Amino acid sequence: MVENEVILHHYPRSPFAEKIRTAFGIKGLHWRSVVQPRMAPKPDLTALTGGYRRIPVMQIGADVFCDTRCILRELEHRFPTPSLYPAGTTGTANMIAAWADRELFAASLGLVFGLHGDRFPPELHADRAHFTAGRFDGWNSARMRTRISDLRLQIAIQCDWIEQTLSHNGGFMLGDAPSLADLAVYHPLWYLRGNLDADSGLGDFSRVLAWMARMDAIGHGTMQELAPEEALTIARGAAPAAIPRDTNDAANPWQPGMRVTVTPDDWGFDPVEGEIVGIGADAIELRRNDPVIGSVAVHFPLQGFEVKAA
Repeated sequence: MVENEVILHHYPRSPFAEKIRTAFGIKGLHWRSVVQPRMAPKPDLTALTGGYRRIPVMQIGADVFCDTRCILRELEHRFPTPSLYPAGTTGTANMIAAWADRELFAASLGLVFGLHGDRFPPELHADRAHFTAGRFDGWNSARMRTRISDLRLQIAIQCDWIEQTLSHNGGFMLGDAPSLADLAVYHPLWYLRGNLDADSGLGDFSRVLAWMARMDAIGHGTMQELAPEEALTIARGAAPAAIPRDTNDAANPWQPGMRVTVTPDDWGFDPVEGEIVGIGADAIELRRNDPVIGSVAVHFPLQGFEVKAA
């Protein structure tokens, strides 16, 4: 095992994990796979994160990256070629990703559980109802079914936007090469198709289906399994990397040395407490000392997260 190898904590049916697995494919990476439980408790994951339990989480040594925005930023930094931001597309890609990760994903998830919620075990409904603080109709199948027509309409409208975008560009959302925009739009539709197949409504959008076939063909790079306890051993034997951040902005209310909590603002409201060791315009890093694995740095984006004094 190599201390600086890429480790992904995920489970196979996770749409947000598929976003990262496809990024590995774009960049042609070799990575280690740690399969985590679909539901809480996740002791081998929260030992690394300090409480955050959303999937996926990327680990490199004793550095732990939470949220796909943070993970993709780090991948782009470490493996810049091929880029997830073809020339001149950074702002557009980020705006498309912000829409797709929330709006398109929420509609896709709602339709899957509206149509087939009864096939998922009750404990999954209970876990997700708690995890999302009552969003998605409290994960009550009967209530979710009443929204099927509206959700189908919303997905159709959004798929039409995607069709129009693909008709004006090359083979992908922003040109001839896949980008962050493709990753963000692809994973909700991958989840929709994988659960509903012909009932997904995607068959009405030929350009979308052709584009999804191109995304499917990218693959996931090369993967090797890793046991959860081995990932913890790697973290225990490593030290967090130096943080290449400008931390001298006196106008920023959060400064290195402060003890804070960082919590998602949409769902999965599990706060992580630690000492700020790095703060930038769009990211924050906390140092925490874990009784199981020692000192680790946990990395978060600032967008979509709330920082509070501990």
